[in-house]
Amino acid sequence: MRRPPGGRQRVAELEGQLRELRAYYEDLLGSLQDGLLILDGQGGILSMNQAAEELTGLSASQTMGRVIGDAFPPLASLAAKTLAAGRSHADFDGVLLRADGACLRVSAVASVLSDAGGTSRGVVLALRDLSRVSDLEEQVRRSERLAALGILAAGIAHEVRNPLVGVRGAAQLLEKEAAFPDQLREYTQMIVRQVDRLNRIVNDLLALGAQRPLEARPCNVHQVLEEALSLSVATLKPMGLQVARQYDPEIPAAAGDFDRLLQVFLNLIRNGIEAMPGGGALTVRTRFERAAPQCGGRPAVQVEIQDRGPGIPDKVHPRLFTPFFTSKDGGTGLGLAISLRIIEEHRGAIEAQNRSGGGATFRVFLPVVTEQKE
Repeated sequence: MRRPPGGRQRVAELEGQLRELRAYYEDLLGSLQDGLLILDGQGGILSMNQAAEELTGLSASQTMGRVIGDAFPPLASLAAKTLAAGRSHADFDGVLLRADGACLRVSAVASVLSDAGGTSRGVVLALRDLSRVSDLEEQVRRSERLAALGILAAGIAHEVRNPLVGVRGAAQLLEKEAAFPDQLREYTQMIVRQVDRLNRIVNDLLALGAQRPLEARPCNVHQVLEEALSLSVATLKPMGLQVARQYDPEIPAAAGDFDRLLQVFLNLIRNGIEAMPGGGALTVRTRFERAAPQCGGRPAVQVEIQDRGPGIPDKVHPRLFTPFFTSKDGGTGLGLAISLRIIEEHRGAIEAQNRSGGGATFRVFLPVVTEQKE
């Protein structure tokens, strides 16, 4: 039987609508921050969204058709219990082994997938990265501590600065006295040097407690990085350090205060330089993140500053951004604390980790400009 011309057109329209509907649901699942695994009635994996791929380190093609107990053993009992009871369960809070061997703390909620008649067809597993939640909670606590310490530090700094000026001036006046013994000059110069060092600490304390509003405007992150690198050339060249730039030419403008971001990147570059006293390569990389968890799922510019030094010792890592904590001789322990405060004022994030091949990587996440005002 020949299909009438109008029938073929109708079929084509329905197929187009079906493709649009499928694309819509794929976009919907792909935009979710929680990982989703869809199972059939026997526990076989039918599909997984992008967030699940990122959480587990496995692609949808690698898991398609596999039984949940084979791919993710800790989730097998939760899926089986949901299928047997025919109702949702949310009693899983444990560890999944990622494809790269890393352990990941997750919570999982299992819901029954039913057809229009209420018949169970499978299970939907929603996975949430608990390590990210813990990181965010710690970030809030750290911000509160920094804010309180900043106010206290600013008050102390103002009280200390005036006496320091007096001590430095008195030491310089002593040196100018006609009868001042030359053999004592090294001591007055030591006083001046130490007062200058204390004054630098006072300036850092004032920066830590600064409450001035950000002058946020569309900011070209590459320009900030280039200025920071230019200001560091005098240190880079004598040490024989090379800089590898890996810039994403398509990244959008970030919402930022140029001068304060410059302070952050100068500090991170200086840390990378100090980690390689024997020479090496400093890598500066940028990329665009469409949905950065570090920025609440918003679009963000990511900046990586990577060195090839010894890396961050395990005992140092938890205290890396703690004010006054330092593993460097002569360090104040305020540089990273101030950098953290500046980035958090931008509603961004900063994190650090060791590289698998040696060295450390600092990542800065900055929200992008979403609206351009005329």
